[in-house]
Amino acid sequence: MYKEFYGFTTYPFALTPDPQFLHLRENYKDCLFYLLHGLERGYGLLVMTGEIGTGKTFLLHALIAKLDETIHAAFIVNSKLNSFEILQYASKELRLEITGQSKAELLLNLKDSLLTHAVTNEKVIVIIDEAHNLSVDVLEDLRLLTNFENAEKKLLQIILVGQPQLEEKLKLPELAQFSQRVGLSCRLLPMHYDETKSYIEQRLSVAGVAYPIFTPRAMKAIFLYSQGVARVINIICDHALLLSFIEETREIEHTIIKRVMEELNLYTPKKSMHRYPHQKQDTTLTSRRGLMRRTHWALVSALAAFILLGAGLILQNSLGSKKLNEYTTRSVQSPPVVLPQNPASREPPLLPQNPASREPPLLPR
Repeated sequence: MYKEFYGFTTYPFALTPDPQFLHLRENYKDCLFYLLHGLERGYGLLVMTGEIGTGKTFLLHALIAKLDETIHAAFIVNSKLNSFEILQYASKELRLEITGQSKAELLLNLKDSLLTHAVTNEKVIVIIDEAHNLSVDVLEDLRLLTNFENAEKKLLQIILVGQPQLEEKLKLPELAQFSQRVGLSCRLLPMHYDETKSYIEQRLSVAGVAYPIFTPRAMKAIFLYSQGVARVINIICDHALLLSFIEETREIEHTIIKRVMEELNLYTPKKSMHRYPHQKQDTTLTSRRGLMRRTHWALVSALAAFILLGAGLILQNSLGSKKLNEYTTRSVQSPPVVLPQNPASREPPLLPQNPASREPPLLPR
């Protein structure tokens, strides 16, 4: 709707994994390199994780685009399947002739195909997206598939991609054998401020617009609200362009970004909100503020304890002075008292409890 208004050749913030919008930031390149290296080395199992919307599926499409004709890939996007259904799905993706309907027949058929490809030095890989949804039993069956091998290499390689819950699941005792077979694992991280800015500018440029549409304050607001998550960036920018188009303005201010967030009602964890351009600076700032708050409360608590202790001493001294005056008054009217010869033999006066021996006040954590 707004393409002609801004002069776009395509919509710059569509949610589809269009390869022309590939943004090779450092962490993205690292994960892509690890997966390609793992395939080259012949590792049986590879794992990549990342939070929702960080671009895992986009990276998988970029990975497949880099594979040559000697690599046959089955891309399974539905992880709500059991192991038998995964075998059927993979067989269809690999264009294998399914001669039977039992699990054993599917396995024998797959083995024959793998041996045939191995003779011509071709590889077969199975990629499973949203793998955090797989059950322990299915993961164990996938591990058994990596037992297809000859004396030189694995005949089948499997890439599991999912949210960070997958990492926790692989730590379960019943998946110890699976974890030991993982050749490489990596995690796709959200973007920091500079990467977010570069990501937006690159997408606008690919869509045919070189002039700045988002002001610097708008860029910072997008990063603040999106936390550097690619999918959320796309949603915010797309709605901001639409809202700006309705108001017939080609420059998007931070106020428009704020209105977009109010309309979309997107959830963003407050604990990961960044208020400054770089994540590293934000983390340091947060830790310093936490330390300052803890130090502040510690000083307040110590001051309160000192005041209470001083008040106790003053009260006790006041009572002691009063008793001393009473005693002096009475001693004037009383007969003289004979004191012992050695003053050192007198009992020492009672002192208030040593403050150092008291329990310290509880400080807020």
